[in-house]
Amino acid sequence: MTITQPLLVGDVLEQPINEAEQRSEVLANLLDVSTYLVSVLNPNELFTGLVRRVVEVVPAVQAGLLWIYDQRQTTLHLESFYGLDVGPACEAIGRLRLRPGEGLAGEALRRGEPLLIETRSSYRDLARRVSPRSEPDVCAFLECLPCELTAVVLPLRIGAEVIGILELMNLGNRPQLRRTDLQVLQTFSNLAAGAIKNAQLHAQMKAHQRRLEAFGAIGTVISTAADLDELLRNVLDVVLGVVDASVGILLLLDPGRAMLQLGAWRNIPHQFVEQHREIHVVGAMCEEAVRYGQPIRRPLIAGSGEDTLIDDGLASCAYIPLLAGGTVVGVIGIYGDPALPERIDVQTLMMMSNLIGFAIANVRLYQESHIERRKLTAVINSIVEGVVLCDRLGRLVLANRMAMELLSSDTFPYQQPISAMADFYVIRDLDGRALPIERLPLTRALAGEVFHDYRVLLRGASGEDTVMSFSGAPVYGDMNTIEGAVVIFRDITEHQKLERAKDDFLAVAAHELRSPLAAVRSYADLLIRREQRRDRDKDAPSDLRGLTILSQQVSHMLRLVDNLLDMSRLDAGLFSLQLQRVNLVALTHQVIDQLRPTIGERDVTLTSDAPDLLVTCDPLRIRQVLTNLLVNAARYSSPASPIEVTEIVIRSEVLATRYAHQPPPTLRSWLIDIQRTPQPLALITVRDYGIGMSEETMQRLFRRYARGRQRVGEGLGLGLYLSYELIGRHGGTIWAESVEGRGSTFYVTFPLEGPPLPHGSVQQA
Repeated sequence: MTITQPLLVGDVLEQPINEAEQRSEVLANLLDVSTYLVSVLNPNELFTGLVRRVVEVVPAVQAGLLWIYDQRQTTLHLESFYGLDVGPACEAIGRLRLRPGEGLAGEALRRGEPLLIETRSSYRDLARRVSPRSEPDVCAFLECLPCELTAVVLPLRIGAEVIGILELMNLGNRPQLRRTDLQVLQTFSNLAAGAIKNAQLHAQMKAHQRRLEAFGAIGTVISTAADLDELLRNVLDVVLGVVDASVGILLLLDPGRAMLQLGAWRNIPHQFVEQHREIHVVGAMCEEAVRYGQPIRRPLIAGSGEDTLIDDGLASCAYIPLLAGGTVVGVIGIYGDPALPERIDVQTLMMMSNLIGFAIANVRLYQESHIERRKLTAVINSIVEGVVLCDRLGRLVLANRMAMELLSSDTFPYQQPISAMADFYVIRDLDGRALPIERLPLTRALAGEVFHDYRVLLRGASGEDTVMSFSGAPVYGDMNTIEGAVVIFRDITEHQKLERAKDDFLAVAAHELRSPLAAVRSYADLLIRREQRRDRDKDAPSDLRGLTILSQQVSHMLRLVDNLLDMSRLDAGLFSLQLQRVNLVALTHQVIDQLRPTIGERDVTLTSDAPDLLVTCDPLRIRQVLTNLLVNAARYSSPASPIEVTEIVIRSEVLATRYAHQPPPTLRSWLIDIQRTPQPLALITVRDYGIGMSEETMQRLFRRYARGRQRVGEGLGLGLYLSYELIGRHGGTIWAESVEGRGSTFYVTFPLEGPPLPHGSVQQA
């Protein structure tokens, strides 16, 4: 509200004046005032000058008041007045808020027409028609009016819209305000309304321009800040510049500890800085802004931690919360003179606070991720094995130092695609053949496969071939989608040589042992038959039980030797299948009958789709697989628990659908291959109700020499490894499901029509 007084109120001239000339002069003066008003673009200057200039050019007017209508609050407030000596009532007049229909100004607003008030009593009666809350302030204003009073109340109209009220008063001087003056004064008021609207729009445009400049400055600060400290300092400078203040602080919130930490400050007393380097949210001067995310504008309060600021001559403050998606990340405190709260554009600052809040949150996240990345890099570089990580598109994103050494690379080939790896690193299988892309370690892991000890050849640092053992797994995202893959590998060239020497020794030893063991078993069988004949002679002594045990143990030793020989043939690439058309159900019945001495009298049931299930396979090798599974089922379960065998025909696409989510590792990559050529499969299931297996055991179940922690019976740990390899030669796979204490189920599947042609040395019997 602007308050001005006339510089001089002269005496009214007594000599007669020509009325027509006077009216013409007044009209010309009002036109001049209108021209002046249109040229003023500052609303405050316009509000002050409007009333003063009307009083100066209209002889019948000695005082005036300008009311402006606030559409958001639907109230009239007194913006300026001139020619009245209000004295101590100034504060009361500043508080006045009139709604449409209240008081003289409210009534003129409601009607939209000018009013002529010819007596002071009439003015007082109409002015006092206000709400009880406003009545004391209106009475204080009325006490300031002179005894004689005539007034014209003019709506400031732009078309049908009324933007305010102009009250013009005659304080008992001549000439008096008359009804004939209303038309001229209303016309002037309409021109003044246009000037006011124009100035308001210009002020809004300038405010928008300042906001855009502020947002541009904030954007520049956010994009150019090198670190969090620089960002906080620059942000605080921009905000202080926007509100035309020079004193402020920026506090960051630590939500875990409910503490505020001082991030930046400008022109703050040293004592205040030391007191607020770290403070609790509870009891802080900006607690409400932090808790509710709403801005606070108020005078400084003694005893609230702001005493030092008061002593430094500051009077008011504003606390603006910094928001990141509705979450408070900090607070900006602005301090200044008593008019600071009115000067602050809260809407603009809150919009800026969202940008600043997100910027602070992003910088914090970046710094935290950078720290975590350094930690991760330090951990990965300390691993004595090579570690390589790729993204979901198969591009390299991370490798540790050991990986660089093992791959003979001086610089990390960042973003190198999988398609370039086979040639770049000369990756081949153990027979020296180039690996297709789908069999590369990272490709297998990206396909969702978890594998261990996958051995390939690479060209080493010395230029010679090195044997690398890879283990890999996919990296899953939040939505259980594969976002990348990781492989760990090590150089096992020397270990491979030792294994090859060991395997060669075992092959030779097994070959040398088989002949004498076969002779021992033949002679033991001969003795058993002889004892069975003698058993009919009751008088002759018999040792049939001992000979039977001898024969079983020799048979067991022969199976171990045969397993060793099969393993050596697989390693040497000398293994071949003898394919025949076989009734799988009949073959399984034979295996169960032959294993009766080993598995005892336990209940073994066989369920199949039909009595005859014809498949193309090597019957000796399928018999070997069934024997391994049934012997294991009996070995790891109690004599009283049953064993269930099921044999069915299933389509490959049905099997793929059944295991669409998280298939077992040995099934995952095989499903990818088999889905390219959908076909019918034989599916064998062997289920026991024994001790089951742990997750650790399941991970290494089909590896060479792998055995469970609970070792029941004797064996080398080659049975399941050979079963997996034999079924793989048939174009199938084997997998298991188990729960500790509740038993295990093994699944074997292979094509009904035999293995595909690319498997090489397959012979048709």
